[in-house]
This record gives sequence, structure tokens and C-alpha cells, in this order.
Amino acid sequence: MKTLCIFLFTLPLSCLANTAVDDVSVNYLTSLHYSGPEGWPTAGKPYAPPIYNAERDQLLGISSTGHVDIFGNDTRAANMWGLAPVQGHYFSLAKDIKSYVGFAEHPQLDRLYSIDLDGNIFYVHSDGSNKNIVFDNSEEELSSQPNVQPIFDQQGRLLFIDTDGESYSRLMRLDADNTLIEMHRFNNNPHGYYTGAGGMLLSGNTLFGYLAYPRGTPFLDTLSIDDDFIVGALYAMDLSNDPVQSPEIIHEFTLAEGEVPWTRGEAARIATYLVEDQQGYLYGTTSVGTCKTKGIIVHNQQEAKFDNGICGGSYDLYSVTDKENLIHTEYPHYDGSNPFGSVFRVKKDGSDFVLVHTFSDLDGSQPRGPMAITDNGYLYGTTMGGGAHKDEVISVKQGNPYPSQFGEVTGNGTIYRIRLADIKVENGVVVESGFEHVHSFKAGIDVEADGKVPTGIMLAANGNLYGTTLYGGRGYTDNSGNKYLNDKFGTVFEVDLSAQQPTGSVSISITPGSIKQGEQAEVTWSSFNATDCKATGETVIGDWQPDSPLEPQGSMVISPQTGVYTLTVNCKDSDVNSRFAALATLYVDAEAKAKDSESLSYGNGGSLDWRWLFLLTAAALFKPVRTTRFK
Repeated sequence: MKTLCIFLFTLPLSCLANTAVDDVSVNYLTSLHYSGPEGWPTAGKPYAPPIYNAERDQLLGISSTGHVDIFGNDTRAANMWGLAPVQGHYFSLAKDIKSYVGFAEHPQLDRLYSIDLDGNIFYVHSDGSNKNIVFDNSEEELSSQPNVQPIFDQQGRLLFIDTDGESYSRLMRLDADNTLIEMHRFNNNPHGYYTGAGGMLLSGNTLFGYLAYPRGTPFLDTLSIDDDFIVGALYAMDLSNDPVQSPEIIHEFTLAEGEVPWTRGEAARIATYLVEDQQGYLYGTTSVGTCKTKGIIVHNQQEAKFDNGICGGSYDLYSVTDKENLIHTEYPHYDGSNPFGSVFRVKKDGSDFVLVHTFSDLDGSQPRGPMAITDNGYLYGTTMGGGAHKDEVISVKQGNPYPSQFGEVTGNGTIYRIRLADIKVENGVVVESGFEHVHSFKAGIDVEADGKVPTGIMLAANGNLYGTTLYGGRGYTDNSGNKYLNDKFGTVFEVDLSAQQPTGSVSISITPGSIKQGEQAEVTWSSFNATDCKATGETVIGDWQPDSPLEPQGSMVISPQTGVYTLTVNCKDSDVNSRFAALATLYVDAEAKAKDSESLSYGNGGSLDWRWLFLLTAAALFKPVRTTRFK
């Protein structure tokens, strides 16, 4: 079986290094900050991978929330953000958009559709502009918390799942005239309870998707722990006729095969999806049905639901002496035989179902989120937990200690891949899986931190993969000048399938770095072994035009209005197809919250450890210059 190390609990975690395969590189791009730093827009947790705009060479993403002031106004929130696919600075796009699901690209029009946390269906253009609500949910016809990515059918109609997470799930369609149609209400649970509905895939005119049959909270109210207990299903639905007929169940999942996520709440929003290969096989994943488990409120001995760290993320295993709450079972706090989840393969008629790989926690836990199949025949996906690294979900202010790992801090998550041509099945048994562990995410105050709890992966037209994490961002300086060594909010990352590291570099400086309105500052940039350089940013400032081409080196004088401005140059390496970037920040009638030598903390969310910043401070020049350089 193709693996990079044997996953035995007695082996050291070093066999799962951050990136464990030679032909790809996993690259941190930026951290999404909820409250600063100065000059950065605010953004919350990204529950879905970004989408890529090839024409603008730009990533677009949605966060669940942004910044709300003391009056409840969402004035600064960058719930929708953009980013050149290089390490650097994200920027604000449409405001007042909060979503748990990402974008669906319209097959004919220049539009990206999604559903916000008020249940409104909206679109923006492919550059993120011109937000337009096409279905106003003020009458609450839809649930306010969508749980799976919408898709388009062959007629350009939007399909999505509407569910309240506890009593109903239904397949909905938004027609071209923005009429909302209920296509089917799922009621397949053989145990007589709510039927959950998961990720969808359209193959020709047949819709495939997941159904979940909830069995309750582990150790608290589960219906059964029998390996043969039916916990979910795959369905196929012919969309040729209108109205559609009831779906055909092509496979039922047993508890031994793994569950389909069904519960409400943040962790459940990272849904389970399907992909199809060129041979017509469907691939998908199973995990735990709920990220909750039984706990005890100590002072009254009452049993209740508590977060189970098996899904990664925020997790406290309390002791009786320190806290009032206690998870009463040993990790993984789960009462089934498949606690960490599996990847499966099945034909579209439901035959030849096999579990291609079952995770062990060290190589990943809870495979969820969108997956991708690349041109060279690899299936790529992410797991919410597991892996080589375990870090707290917390922001640590400079001068405070990073908390010691009390109890059971769980893994940060992984990237995996399966070489589809290597899968071998004999007599219904997988004898070769093609599975490889690709990357273990790292959070905490580590200078190389790249996130915790990935949300899936997206294949872009430029040939690379992109994704986000919910937690684990790098350090920053907030609007009050407080320095944090890390951030509990998430990151954006790239999987470069060429693994060719750029040999070039680019730098940019603004002199002086702080001016009064009406004064001038000089922007100077230079590069080595670089082509196709571009200016990026949010605002036109004189001759500085975002998305316009730049010479490999040059300078210009600018005199902007009052504000904080971040200018970025991104270039393409002359030898490989990779891009790299550098950025600098200018303050106009605005106080610079960081010392001049600390400007790197603005450039990429804090790629430099604060100890290095102290060393840079000692070498600071008297004349304010804001400059960064990335290679």
C-alpha cells in the first residue's frame, strides 16, 4: 500500500513532516484577521475554499463574519475578500456578506452565486463586484444557515439544500427568473427520524448526493453502536423530468463504513462532498455524524453535549478540579468502530463499493470539504483533524506564555492524496490504496504556522490547488498597537503541484512611510529574475493602478488622501510558473501602530517571529521606510 510511513502509534510523529511528498509544495499565503492589523480589512472564519478568477489572477473567498462596532454596524467587515495567489495582503470586496458556503460559478454568465447566513441568495461578478440579492429571504422561506455548496444544473439553474438541521432537508432550485422551487423533500431515514442531506454532484443529468440518518450523540443518546447499523446513504436522482421522481438509494452506509455529518453548528458546516473520475467512479468520504460527545456538568452531575476535539478546532478536555465540565470518556470520545473516517469509491449504479482508505488520526481525522482530481490522476482532499501537529485555538499576546497543552489537544488537520491508478481491489478487498499523506498543518506561535482545520480544496485554472483553514493564523499588530504572536482566525494556502520553488525575488519600499495629507511619498520596487509584474491593492492612487502591469523595477511619486494604504507588487518567476510578491504600507495622517522595523508583520500576517523583530528594531534607520521582500 502506497504510504510514506507505517501509521503505528509507536512511531515518532516525525514520519509525518509538514509536507511529506517531494513533487508538491504547500505554501502559506495569508492570515485572515478579525480585528486588524491597521491597514488590513477584517475577516472572520472561512468555511469554504476560495474560487479562482483566471482573468484577474485572483482568489475570492467568503468569511462567516467580520467586524461589528459597538452599535452593531458591520461597517468595516470584509466578509468577502480577494487575494492575489501569492504570499501577501488580502483586500476587501463586497461587505455585508456572511456565509458558511462558497461560490458556484454560473455556466454562462459572469456571476458567482452563494447563500448568506440570512438565507438570501445573491451573486457577484467574477471580480467580486456588484453584489445583487436575487432571492430575499426576509420572509424566512429558507433556513438561515445553508450547509452545502450550491451547484448549477445543465439549464443554468441553481440547486442547493435547505435544511434546519433537525427536522427537514429539501432539494431546492432557483430558476432563471429567480423563482424558488422545492424539488424534493427527503424523508428516507429508516429509523423514523430527521433525514440530513449533504454534498451534491451533477453527472450528466443525474444528481448524486449524501443522506444522513442521525443516530444521536456518542455515549449520550445514540440509537445503536452495532457495526451494521445504517447511518446514511448515497442517492441518485434523475433531473430529466420536472417534477423529478424520488431519488434512488444506490448505497447505504453502515456504522463500520462511517457516518455522514448531519448536526448543526460550525464544525458540521464543513460538509462532505463527492467527485467523479474519468472512469465514472464516484469518490467521497465518511466521518463522524456529529462533533459533539457526552460530557458531565460536575456540580450537578447532569449529562450534556460537549465539543469533541476529534474534529479539530476549539476543544477543552476539562478536569474535575479545574473546571465544572468533564468529558467522561477517553479520546477519541466516540462509540463507533470507525472514529477517524474513510475515503470510499463506488460506481454510479452503487456497485463495487469499497473503503479505499481508513484514517488512523496520525494520517488524518475527519475527511471533509470539497475534493479535487488533478490531470495527473490524483485525488486531493483535506481532513479537519489529525496529523503530526497539535496546537491550541487561541491568540497569544506578546509577553504572555503560550498555554501548555492541558488535556488532549487534537491534531490540526492534513492534506492527503490518492493516486487513482494505483488502487487495486481483489475479491472486494483493497490490496493497494494509492494513499499518501501530503501535509500536516501547523498552528500556534511557530514562525512557519500555516493553519488549523482545513475546509477542503479547490483546483484552479492555473493548475494549483487552494484552500482555507478555520484557525491558526500568524501573528499581527492590532489597531491599538498590541502585538499578538499568532491569531485564532484562519489562513489561505496553496498546493503547488509543480513543487518548483521560484528563484526570483521582488521588493517594494515607500519613503517616507508616514506622511501628512498633501505631502508626497515615493514608491520604489525592484525584482530579480522576474517577469509579468503587477500592481495590486484596493485603491487607485495617482499612477498606481491596481491590476495594472509594472516594469520589473521602477518608482513613482504618490500623494493619497488620508488613510492607511498597502501596495503590493506580484511577479512571475522567469524560470518557473510560480508567482511571488512583496508589499509595503503607507500611513497618511494616520498613526503607524508598529515600529518602522516591524512592518513585516503587516506584509503576510507576521511571517517573522517577534524575536527577529526585536533584532530588526536595533538596526532601524532614522528615516521611516516601509519595505518588505519575499522570495
